[in-house]
Amino acid sequence: MVATDDAGFSGCLDAGGLTRAERAEVEALLDVWRRTRARNAEIERYYEGDARPRSIGVEMFPEGVTEALDVLLSCDWPRKAVHALKGLVRFDGFVFDGGEPDAGLQALLGRYDVGAAFSRHLTGVLKNGCAFATVNAGPRGAEVRFHSANSAAAIFDRADERLRSGLVVAETRRTRWSPRRAVTTRVNLIMAGSRVAIVRDSPSRWHAERVETALERPMMVAFANAPTETKPLGESRISRPVRDLVDDVLRTRLAMVLSTALYTAPMRAVLGLSDEMFDALTRSTKWAAYVNPILLATSDEDGRAPTLQQLPANSPEPLIRIIEGDAKLFSGATGVPLNSLGIVQDNPSSAEAIAEARKDLTDEAESLICEQLAPALRELALMAMAVEWNVADVGDLDEHQRSVTPHFKNPAA
Repeated sequence: MVATDDAGFSGCLDAGGLTRAERAEVEALLDVWRRTRARNAEIERYYEGDARPRSIGVEMFPEGVTEALDVLLSCDWPRKAVHALKGLVRFDGFVFDGGEPDAGLQALLGRYDVGAAFSRHLTGVLKNGCAFATVNAGPRGAEVRFHSANSAAAIFDRADERLRSGLVVAETRRTRWSPRRAVTTRVNLIMAGSRVAIVRDSPSRWHAERVETALERPMMVAFANAPTETKPLGESRISRPVRDLVDDVLRTRLAMVLSTALYTAPMRAVLGLSDEMFDALTRSTKWAAYVNPILLATSDEDGRAPTLQQLPANSPEPLIRIIEGDAKLFSGATGVPLNSLGIVQDNPSSAEAIAEARKDLTDEAESLICEQLAPALRELALMAMAVEWNVADVGDLDEHQRSVTPHFKNPAA
């Protein structure tokens, strides 16, 4: 659901006009939202590069050093994991047997620019694991709206292999009781055969407006990335293994910052100082003593002179190798080629090698299109045409309309 606190829906379950069954379904959907919002927020931090690495229980630096460092570190690999795959999924509209388009679907596509909306929400599909689209009957015909996992929740019916119900944020605006911050003022409960608009009248008072739908199915479809038996609504490309690798990269980069500083200014030691020399050096800043091109010292009464030593500097090279290793693991987990992660190979890659490096990603794009996105878009188009032409079921559409097929460009091209 929407990224806000529980107060954003205060009183929603007590909306006037809700039946007992509807109230129970809203409660179940709100529970789904509460269970997923923390994970979605964490994924968003990694996607935006705002994540901070988790402690591994071993402190690299003395107490207080890490907190005192004014270093901003980020890693854009999670964003690349999303957009590398998204760039291969290019929706090219709907086609029909015989080549002639459906007039109703063409009108709907023109009103809502479904292709552009789908492309925008494809980022959410890959980032959060799923996104949704709803179909409603409006004054001008069918209305199609897309919703991210941050503004919708759904329950999957394993028996019917489709959504059982969904709850989407339909309206968010400023009100007379919240003039400075936009609040949720309408949510839609979508169930088989009906859509219930839960409208907010005051900070804690809501009422329900029920609209019967022609189709005996929830007017909502899910676009899922890599669904499984345990996760029928998909999983994020920014998975836990991916986030763990990013944590390791960020910890290594922090070590590199300090290692680079120590490599630039390696430690020096002056031995055999007299008390007067020691006092003179400590009265000046250590950095001034370090960069002073001339160090003057005299022998003591026994003829011994101070000696200057330079301690071996820490090289960042081993840390660079660690990041390269993490990049290989990341590439294996996501299919993103190493060169896209900033790892430049010694020898330039041939066209065949580049194509081979992208094969895993291309295969994943083809699987996502054929198994998930195309069926969901076809279902959306069928429901939209049924509403547009005011028929009771998609089976009542004519044979030409039922041949609708989403067309995607070849990911390998």
